[in-house]
Amino acid sequence: MKFVKLSQSEYDQIRKLYEGVMSQACYGLFFREGMIFGEEISKIAMQEPEKYFEVCGNLLRARGWVDNIVFQESTAVAEGSIEAAPSEAVACHRLRGIVRKVYEAKTHRRVHCEEIECAAKGDKHCVFKVEMLGGE
Repeated sequence: MKFVKLSQSEYDQIRKLYEGVMSQACYGLFFREGMIFGEEISKIAMQEPEKYFEVCGNLLRARGWVDNIVFQESTAVAEGSIEAAPSEAVACHRLRGIVRKVYEAKTHRRVHCEEIECAAKGDKHCVFKVEMLGGE
């Protein structure tokens, strides 16, 4: 095995590169993981379609994801997200994946889900904006 010498500046730049790439990759993985959880939650909730969002919220609370969550037409507002550790950026990637799958299962349409407020950043709640994509 051979070793190479790096300057401190080169090392710092490479470290920042790897940290940036890894954090972006992790966000995508966490989001996809959340979609798996959301699919299971929505399957259970579909057994009571008239109470779908209520059942989803109850399951999320029972599983410890949130203290409370309210699903509205185009937003979901969560209190006490398990993912909300202090951060400079939105951090609830798994919960965003869950919310996306919950809305997709209910509407039978693809949706775009974005976290627009995050408790990790100091906001009061985590708020997810949901937009329908395409037709049925």
